Amino acid sequence: MINSRYQWEKPTIQNQKAVNELSETFGISKLIAKILVNRGYDTVETANAFLRPEISALYDPFLLHDMDKAIERLFQAIDNGESIVVYGDYDVDGMTSTAIMTWALELMGANVTYFVPSRFSDGYGPNLANYQKLAADGMQLLVTVDNGVSGKAEIAWLMSQGIDVVITDHHELPADLPVATAIVHPRHPDGEYPFGGLSGAGVAFKVASALLEEPADEVLDLAALGTVADVMSLTDENRIIVKQGLENLKLDPRPGLSALLAAAGTQLSDIDSSTIGFTIAPRLNSLGRLEDATTGVQLLLMDDDESAKPLAEHVNELNQKRQQLVNDITVAAQAQAQELSADPVLVVAGEGWHEGVLGIVASKLVEQTDKPAIVLTINDDEMKGSGRSVAAFDLFNALDGHRGLMTNFGGHASAAGMTIPTDNLAKIRSVLKDEAAKQSLATAQKAQLPIAAEVTVSDFTQQNFDNLQVLAPFGEGNPEPLFVVNVDKVDKVKTMSDGKHLRFTAQTDAGVLPVIAFGWGQQVDALNGHFSSLQVIGTMSQNTFRGSTTYQLMLKDMAAQGAAILDKRTSRLTKQTFAANATYVFFNQNHYQQLSGYIAQPSNAMMWHDIGQQAGIQTMVLVDLPESLAQLKDLLQHAVPARLIPMFYVKTPVYLQKVPDKQTFAKVFKFVNSFKNIDLNTQFDNAVNHLKIHKLTLQLILKVFLEAKFVIIENGILNAVPNPASLNLSETETFQKFMVQRDLERQLIYSTTAELETLLMNLSKQES
Repeated sequence: MINSRYQWEKPTIQNQKAVNELSETFGISKLIAKILVNRGYDTVETANAFLRPEISALYDPFLLHDMDKAIERLFQAIDNGESIVVYGDYDVDGMTSTAIMTWALELMGANVTYFVPSRFSDGYGPNLANYQKLAADGMQLLVTVDNGVSGKAEIAWLMSQGIDVVITDHHELPADLPVATAIVHPRHPDGEYPFGGLSGAGVAFKVASALLEEPADEVLDLAALGTVADVMSLTDENRIIVKQGLENLKLDPRPGLSALLAAAGTQLSDIDSSTIGFTIAPRLNSLGRLEDATTGVQLLLMDDDESAKPLAEHVNELNQKRQQLVNDITVAAQAQAQELSADPVLVVAGEGWHEGVLGIVASKLVEQTDKPAIVLTINDDEMKGSGRSVAAFDLFNALDGHRGLMTNFGGHASAAGMTIPTDNLAKIRSVLKDEAAKQSLATAQKAQLPIAAEVTVSDFTQQNFDNLQVLAPFGEGNPEPLFVVNVDKVDKVKTMSDGKHLRFTAQTDAGVLPVIAFGWGQQVDALNGHFSSLQVIGTMSQNTFRGSTTYQLMLKDMAAQGAAILDKRTSRLTKQTFAANATYVFFNQNHYQQLSGYIAQPSNAMMWHDIGQQAGIQTMVLVDLPESLAQLKDLLQHAVPARLIPMFYVKTPVYLQKVPDKQTFAKVFKFVNSFKNIDLNTQFDNAVNHLKIHKLTLQLILKVFLEAKFVIIENGILNAVPNPASLNLSETETFQKFMVQRDLERQLIYSTTAELETLLMNLSKQES
């Protein structure tokens, strides 16, 4: 059995009329039309806006709160030659916001510089020490991008010094806002902007558009980069920004991004929203995580290909260093997480762990364990780090009431940053355990996973793949459609990247489907087998290799009913047979007594009747043969393993032994009546040779004769009984047991793997 990581939300089409109308109006398949309707685009008007996002549909930037005040003050500064500083942030949204605002002001002839704070020495957002230094250096106007609304005290100091502040931000608004020259924010309580989901770069783009009095097309690529990197919803205005920005990036990439893509080995023709999320953003973010994000802004603003190349190569190398740091810390964090596996919220800490990558490591732990995780680096008497959570646990609320245990804390429901005295580590773990109980984390439902449609292998075609692209760009708010496929059997299971990931083929009646499963490496053993039912869920992906294009499923989730059955039937047992970690089940008491000593912890050995009603067994090995199918069924009805390995060892199988007929019985009967006092200890082999039958056959017949009282055996001496009563020998208990054993072996030992799997699945089905 493989439990799903998510709660699957199957599609329900209530408005088939809308599906038909959209399909006919836009010339799209019914599948695409169903997806649109399920996502709320159920009219021609809403679907048209989604399918055909145009620059002309962007909202008037002056609808944003205080935009008129901001533009007036900026033009005043430009006209007067005032010193303007654009104050950004060290993540990709902050870098792109800084680059957009700086570009626009320079284009208008402003005297402008930019400042990007350090993650390590300055931290996020308004910083009084930085403001004081900038003021001392002659700054006359501060323009914040991707930050500012949380800096009431710091901005008050600037305003008191006669330095105006224009805030452009998109973060959550505090109850008590700063007093500034202008606050441009899409969700300002006094504003009426139609879309509140802009990124910091999106807000900067709107300011640039207001300055230019037309959409700032030249920086749409940067606005798209910041929007995707900051995981903003790709709906409404953001969809226009990202779709048009990606097209600009493909057609005419700026030197810095072109050089960065080349260093990463990415072709311009392959660019989509995932290129931002998995190629560009991680590389730029590595600057803020490990060095100075100012370099990122420089790269984005470069207009010289030759100058951009070495800088991009440096960024790429830095990203490789970041990846290695993440890998190293993750390994150490995983080891601690294993020791803390009983904790509902994982808190791990280590000396020398690089502060800049701890959030990434925390995300990996959450992905691998389905538990909230906090990862801290220890620096003498202080620990600093990041936490990530699951949908069912509000990490911010869990820690907000315990600020006394921390020297610094901030964040939101799914992510947080904190600084904690080292001595408080145990207390933090304890309070998180209590908070997990308060939030009912242990019994919380899994996160919802919306399914677009149930499809078959035959649906993985170029036509369907191309049709899906009309829904792009994909991302937050517009996820790539997920499809569920019913699978008969999994084959060719292989691990990738040192066991982190999997690839396998899903076999169905409709054909074979390649599956790539990132982050599922731990399921390699569970997948090697046959389930009563298996479903895989993922996105449709295109793979081109050596000019040949195939289609595959990129796995998001899967679920399997019943144990994964792995056929390991054997006629020989060795110490190595019991090397794997498992529960070894015996049906034969003698085998159990003889072999259980070879089974060491953490494995265990049990007689079949002692296993009881047990769930949670990972691997159960059926060592030897049961006495009957009823006995086997009784076991499988009670024990519920994730993986079932039948060995069904039997020392002397009878299935290959010939069933004696009447002539053979008669021949042996005549033989025992022709001789007296046959010593079976010394003359048995002679009797076998004389009769020309297999010794096992002779043993069986003599046992049948003994039960029928045709012979007597005393002290190993065989003699015939004179004038025995007539009896149908095939009805004797001995002969019947032989035939039952023979049939049992036929079904359990000499059947094909497919036949055995079907039998075991049927025996394990719970009776209603």
